[in-house]
Amino acid sequence: MATHRGTVLRYCILESSLTFCLKIMKNLEAETEKNSGIFKCIPCTVCNSDSYRWVELPKAILFRCIECAHCFTDVSSIAKAETYGSKYYQETHKNWFANPNYALFSELASELSFYRSRSVLDVGCGNGALLKYLAEGSGSLSLQGIDLSDAASSIAGIEFRQGDFLTCDFQKRFDAVITLAVIEHLYDVASFVRRIHELLNKDGIACIMTLNESGVLYEFASLLRKIGVLSVFIRLYDPHHINHFSRESLVKLLTRDGLFRVRRIIDHNTPLAAIDIPVSGSAMKLLMKLGVAVVFFLGKITNKSYLQTIVVTKVG
Repeated sequence: MATHRGTVLRYCILESSLTFCLKIMKNLEAETEKNSGIFKCIPCTVCNSDSYRWVELPKAILFRCIECAHCFTDVSSIAKAETYGSKYYQETHKNWFANPNYALFSELASELSFYRSRSVLDVGCGNGALLKYLAEGSGSLSLQGIDLSDAASSIAGIEFRQGDFLTCDFQKRFDAVITLAVIEHLYDVASFVRRIHELLNKDGIACIMTLNESGVLYEFASLLRKIGVLSVFIRLYDPHHINHFSRESLVKLLTRDGLFRVRRIIDHNTPLAAIDIPVSGSAMKLLMKLGVAVVFFLGKITNKSYLQTIVVTKVG
């Protein structure tokens, strides 16, 4: 037991040192950008403060907020926007949708039970895996999902809509709104949050899941970029992810206008089988998955995992 505690302590010290070094490097980068005149005033998508050009990637330019340090993509730098058709689900992220995160689904079902939610809207429901899980666990829930694609097949007791969440007329409000791995794909995240607030009943809850830029995986990717290894960094900051939320920036977005009160933050990973490894060859894939497993472990013991889900309650 003492050996295990010593090992965990060494991991924590290493991770803390890396975090400290990365913060210093980001501050130096900000000063360098401003002093060199490379300063484009793009309002931060979270707090509307000025931002600076942080990193230029082959397919996009990343900006970082001076005030809240939120990272986001300059959408004008993206040559081809993602359309989120059937190819996105069946090919681009085949593993992600073929291996649902049942551990997270169980946590969300517990939240719905705790808050006595009877009607649920899943925004960006994809193939309907979460709604199917909830339907099998409780036949008394009123379940509805919306997505830009038609990936969800017909399931008894679940209403699916194809369309834009921001403009769709649902003709009702919900006790709970859940949105998994959606908000990072949007530019106007403030309107997205306001729309969730509008569609909730009094004292309703929202569960928002996204990647965690303050997690260990992102920190290691940034460190690797510093020594010239770009593949992991480019993969994480892919252009179809417009916003890269740290825990702090996501909480700031959800609470800045007094719309929500944070009730719980779930720090978690995704199933290893859901990770899309962009390499050929079984040996290389196995090696990369082993690396991801180690990073997932480090993230879990330091409470800085790959993903984050924030549970909030409606104010007002």
